[in-house]
Amino acid sequence: MAKRPRSHGFAAFAPEDVADARAGRPPGDLRSYGEERGLEWLDRARPLGFTAASPGFDEYRFSVLRGMLPGGRHGVLMHQLLEVPVTGSPNVSGRLYGSVVRSGGSWWRPRLPNRTDIPIIGDFLDPPTDDSPREPFDTDAVWIPTTAVACLVPESVLPLFLTRLDRRDKLAPYDFDQRRDLSAHGAPDWRLRTHGRPVSDALVDRLLTPAVQEVLGRRSHDPYFGLLVLRGTLVVRRNGFVLDPTELDRLAVDTCTLADALRGACLPELAPRPLTEPLPSPRSEHPEVTPAWRDGYIRVATRLGLAMEDPDELHRAFPSLPLPGRVVAAMAGDLGGGVHGRLVYAAELNLAASERARGAVLLAAAPGSPETPASGVRHDDWRLVHHTRAGTHVLVSTMTAGFYPEEQEGLVERALAFARAGGLLSR
Repeated sequence: MAKRPRSHGFAAFAPEDVADARAGRPPGDLRSYGEERGLEWLDRARPLGFTAASPGFDEYRFSVLRGMLPGGRHGVLMHQLLEVPVTGSPNVSGRLYGSVVRSGGSWWRPRLPNRTDIPIIGDFLDPPTDDSPREPFDTDAVWIPTTAVACLVPESVLPLFLTRLDRRDKLAPYDFDQRRDLSAHGAPDWRLRTHGRPVSDALVDRLLTPAVQEVLGRRSHDPYFGLLVLRGTLVVRRNGFVLDPTELDRLAVDTCTLADALRGACLPELAPRPLTEPLPSPRSEHPEVTPAWRDGYIRVATRLGLAMEDPDELHRAFPSLPLPGRVVAAMAGDLGGGVHGRLVYAAELNLAASERARGAVLLAAAPGSPETPASGVRHDDWRLVHHTRAGTHVLVSTMTAGFYPEEQEGLVERALAFARAGGLLSR
């Protein structure tokens, strides 16, 4: 484990969290809590498919648990040190406690800000300008103790691409450009910030169901409570390293309530259709795909004899696709041996900066095929996670990779071999 450098800063959202902020770690772990609820103990490991919810370094997370959460959704729960950049003072509005701001890192460069090393989502803002590798705690920032619960809500990828909902006006690096006060929608003192086009009143009203308003009303007494939606991953966070089992259960249940409302709010914005229906070709440049990646995917489709499709239309057509992240490339056709399907790639972070994407093969399931658990079924010998959802087999690679041939033709061959071995191909 890396030692915290002398330049490391810290802060807390509440006075009772200052000691943990100073220590930089929780006073206990959640192993027994997870065992009692049947959750898998991952310790500090980043859970597959939850990159958007996991800070960039092992040193920032503790007691990672994965499984069926209290509340009924598959997800993860963990203690996290939330990294907040400093430009003279921490870039967060509202009161902090015990703040110690130290310099010596590389968070902001004069006149040319490099935001690519902000963990989780900051790399959607700027392409890299510094090739030197990052190390834990090497930025001008403070680290704040929090407890986070996350689950995937793929229906939200397009309608609420990058979103923050909390009571703070500013919380970098999540200060998205569109802001709105939610008082008129039944959530006084809460604010919604989104990236890109403004969110409609109808979507906001669908999101703020009575159940959500109850959660927000009760959580308004927390020193910090907020949610992020990051390319289809919902992250719900409260202040402090929570150890009390009752409060952990309540936080997980609240997360599931918010996830259900988020799904319900976003579905009317989409247009589900059968897997066999063709989709239009790409209509415009993808906002997170560089020309080099775009051209590379076109070459893959040409080699495989597949037709390129519009990635956003794929999300609209298959809104509950169990693939983490935003689709950055989609192609359809004969995958080999007369088997029709799709090869898609999705990125949990901005592909232009992270240069990592996860591939998946989509195949039609035979009528009556049973659905897999929400977590899917992991097959490490095949390096695949198998989901069956809404008449579709989704075979997701357990690897993310740069643009390498083994995750192009090799993924298709591996997925088809798995499907044949398991009798998954529809007749």
